[in-house]
Amino acid sequence: MEQSGALKTTLSRDTFERLRALIREHAGIDFSEEKRYLLESRARPRLLACGVSSFEAYVQHLQRSAPADELTHLLNAVTINETSFFRHPAQFEALGETLLPELIQQRRAEGTREVRLWSAACSAGDEAYSLAILVQERLKPRFPHTAFHIVGTDINTEVLEEARAGRYRKRAIRNVPTAYLHKYFRRMDETFLLDASIRDRVRFRALNLTDAHAMRRMRDFDVIMCANVLIYFDQKRKKQVLQSMYRSLRPGGYLFVGGSEALGEAAARFESVQEGGARAFRRPRAPSSPSAT
Repeated sequence: MEQSGALKTTLSRDTFERLRALIREHAGIDFSEEKRYLLESRARPRLLACGVSSFEAYVQHLQRSAPADELTHLLNAVTINETSFFRHPAQFEALGETLLPELIQQRRAEGTREVRLWSAACSAGDEAYSLAILVQERLKPRFPHTAFHIVGTDINTEVLEEARAGRYRKRAIRNVPTAYLHKYFRRMDETFLLDASIRDRVRFRALNLTDAHAMRRMRDFDVIMCANVLIYFDQKRKKQVLQSMYRSLRPGGYLFVGGSEALGEAAARFESVQEGGARAFRRPRAPSSPSAT
């Protein structure tokens, strides 16, 4: 009876506001009223897992006595993980053709042969591994003495395990060029396993982009990919995340966001760069004021 009740229970407006506030506080993700049903459907399995029969009881469980890992389970359940390889082709073309070669030359002039790339909110690793394929195919042959370090982060610990496994369904690889598909993927029944030579190029770690303390450890990156993420933050946290990412970039480094996303007030700190069909935001090579560092 308890399980049946949990399956049928609905999320009242008052409880939605409480659950929404809790998720916003811990992850910075803001579910609008229009997404109440989405939150309800994604959180419902957690009621069964915790043995409670209503959303009201579940919220009380989270606020009063839930173990810390239940909040992790909830955030894993509600975070959005729609992604694919080479999801924004123009961005990868701009990186491979112009922006990264120029950055590599700039770093050489500064006395370093290291380039650091970060896929923020990387989900199952599609974007991070796309960067790894780009490096392997187009950059390493031209710059064999440059060391490329690629990091993928996400708040969802379950999708990070999927990322490390490197196994994908056909939908995720639909934009992979045929030559790369044959070279780097091996079909296994209904999935495709990414070659270890690419998987080994990426390191994954859990990270909450709204955790200012943890973000301070993300430093000295040349490129940050953060597409279709900012739209899930409220304005306060969006500004906070962008400030952190500005500090995470080396001077001259680039931030990429989704095509329909805007930086808002934070845009004033960056230089807008249009390269082909891609728009990027560059941290100025010479900071304009001490407060920008």
